[in-house]
Amino acid sequence: MGLFPFRLSAKEESVGGTVSGMSRDHLFWVVRIVCLILCALSFVPFTARRSIAETPDQTRRENVLNAVPQSLVNRLAAGEPQDVIVEFDSAAVEAEASALRAQRRLIYNDRSITLYKAQRFRQIKSSALAPLPATEASVLIDYGHLPMVFLRLHSASALAHLVNISQVVGVYQNGTIYPHQPANLELINQPQAAADGFTGSGTTVAVLDTGVNYTVADFGYCTSPGTPSGCKVVAVVIIGNDTNKLDSNGHGTNVAGIVVAVAPGSNIAAVHVFNTNGTSTDALVINGIDWAIANQSTYNIVAINMSLGDGSDNTSPCSSQSINPFLTPVSNALGAGMLPVAASGNNGYTNGIGSPACTPGVISVGAVYDANIGGASYGFCTDTTTAADQIACFSNSASFLTMLAPGVDITAGGYTMSGTSQATPHVAGAIAVLRAAYPSETIATTAARLTANGKSITDPRNGVTTPRLDVYAALQLAPAPVAVPAISGNAWWGVALLLSLLGAAAVRKKSGGK
Repeated sequence: MGLFPFRLSAKEESVGGTVSGMSRDHLFWVVRIVCLILCALSFVPFTARRSIAETPDQTRRENVLNAVPQSLVNRLAAGEPQDVIVEFDSAAVEAEASALRAQRRLIYNDRSITLYKAQRFRQIKSSALAPLPATEASVLIDYGHLPMVFLRLHSASALAHLVNISQVVGVYQNGTIYPHQPANLELINQPQAAADGFTGSGTTVAVLDTGVNYTVADFGYCTSPGTPSGCKVVAVVIIGNDTNKLDSNGHGTNVAGIVVAVAPGSNIAAVHVFNTNGTSTDALVINGIDWAIANQSTYNIVAINMSLGDGSDNTSPCSSQSINPFLTPVSNALGAGMLPVAASGNNGYTNGIGSPACTPGVISVGAVYDANIGGASYGFCTDTTTAADQIACFSNSASFLTMLAPGVDITAGGYTMSGTSQATPHVAGAIAVLRAAYPSETIATTAARLTANGKSITDPRNGVTTPRLDVYAALQLAPAPVAVPAISGNAWWGVALLLSLLGAAAVRKKSGGK
């Protein structure tokens, strides 16, 4: 019954419901409601949380609004426009896509289903945003293949209007993203895999980074994407405000160079998600994921490499839809048959990793040394001695970290760099090798090959054991069969959670059985 806990009696209805015809209890409720309305109208710009929480559809609105940082609400109240990522309810669309997959006996969305979902998302967003006055909000990015938009809100009342829209299930602050700055192939047995013909031929890895200098030897001395024949960079997409078609930083070139070193038969889609100031945002990275979903079938994209993060310390998987804007993009990427891979971060955390690496469904990657290089200092931490498979002191770790890979002094693309950023593309390249070798396997099986066949490495800082990438072992040793039930509705979230917990549940354990 919402705000009205009574109905007019027959007598009250006959006289139009006047005050004189009401009981004392009824009058009390009317006065209370009028007061609430007047208070709400008086204080909406400064107490958005309270006024919205007392409107219909209370649970959804409270969940959405409570997840919005108070600092963002305060800035809106002070008259400062704020950029937010907005997510809409897509349960019905996912159910429809599931039915289409079942009808066609598909595991993943084909091109026609992907386009159908995009059309339905467009309908939902158009309908949902129609009541929002144009003077209060403007669309900065419409993610064509996700139930999300990037909006600029101009007032506190805009936020109030937004969360009042019944289809809205999440409003996220646009966080800042950084490249994880500061291939050894022998350590991960890549030469053996390549010698047997496993090179990732015919696959593409989308590298969401600072760009790629495709003119260097690692990529085939390209003059433009795909030119000449043999050029490994097949697409260049500018999403951030850095319009350099190559790479103003070098980070993305090094990362992409590692991918093609591990998978020399694979191609690169260079997705520039960084700005000229060296940072990116959640909105730009999500736009990169959206591009990969839209173009998966065009380039046979099998992995999305994200050697980036926000520096946050997440001690458990980031599975809350009201807080994590990457849940739905990752779920849709998985549904399109791509495995997202992300760097755990270079903060030296021993019980937490950054975002988007913490997102269920993302393969998170930490860094190890590939050899004894003597002592190594990274400013805030020092490894007085080093050895192959020793976890670098800067590498973030947690019980739910998926994998480890070489990440110190990795030379590729004409640069030598260290970090979990460098460890991550080793895994993305390995995915390309596995998807080319076993294209009919599910991506859950691909992830299981990686984790079940890696070398177990125990982190002395926390006693957590995590598999280190071994490409050859992943190819040669078939994992236990992975049951793939019919996927319906939002069950891709379950697949995402399964992928993120593979190492933690099946491989990882505390040393000493603790």
